[in-house]
Amino acid sequence: MTKAGKHILIILLCIVLASEARSQETQVDHRNFAGVAISQLVLMDFRFSYERRITPSHGVIIQLSYKPVLSNFTDATIINLGPDATGWCYRNTPRWYYGSLGYRYYFNQKKTFYLSPELFYRNMSADQVVYSYGDGSGERNTFELRSMKADVMGMNFLIGKKIRIMFSDGFNMGFDVFTGLTFRYKTILTTTYGSVSSYHAHDESPRPGPIPVTDSPLEEKTSLPQFSFQFGVILFASWK
Repeated sequence: MTKAGKHILIILLCIVLASEARSQETQVDHRNFAGVAISQLVLMDFRFSYERRITPSHGVIIQLSYKPVLSNFTDATIINLGPDATGWCYRNTPRWYYGSLGYRYYFNQKKTFYLSPELFYRNMSADQVVYSYGDGSGERNTFELRSMKADVMGMNFLIGKKIRIMFSDGFNMGFDVFTGLTFRYKTILTTTYGSVSSYHAHDESPRPGPIPVTDSPLEEKTSLPQFSFQFGVILFASWK
């Protein structure tokens, strides 16, 4: 970077920091907040949100997202039967739809810190998943051709903070940073279309092989509760 470029970058940084500092001295009085969850983009999950402040201390937020299939086998019945069973050896990436509805309570004087319970639902699916597992000896692996569908419902319990950059009294941008706990309940339907076992030596190279498909696939339905920790960042724009 040139010397002039460094000076410009420093000036811009100072402007942003001064604007952010000035914005934190005033109470948030905007009613509308639209954003995109930039922390979800690494998963190619396109999640958009809209928050409406009913009063300075109380708001309602809705989020909707869609994640497309990123890789797709045209025929997953022909795979490399290798010596390593990795749990998920070959798979199409899942697609999912997500929606949530939450309440936000802003508890500090500037109305930037909040507590937020959220209800959410996610529908996930993946076709032609090849699942692999070993027998413990390292010489025999089994490969199964599956499809999987899951319905996921749950609650998020979040605490967060809005960091604003003021462009004018009528328009701000900034980052909504949050963390918290998630409880979800999954119902998973797995359909197995066929399987094949592969015997090999430890130093044997992977080789192409077919997975025979049956006319009578097996279906298995499982349900399980899960707890997890989460962290996220929303890039938002706000107006009155």
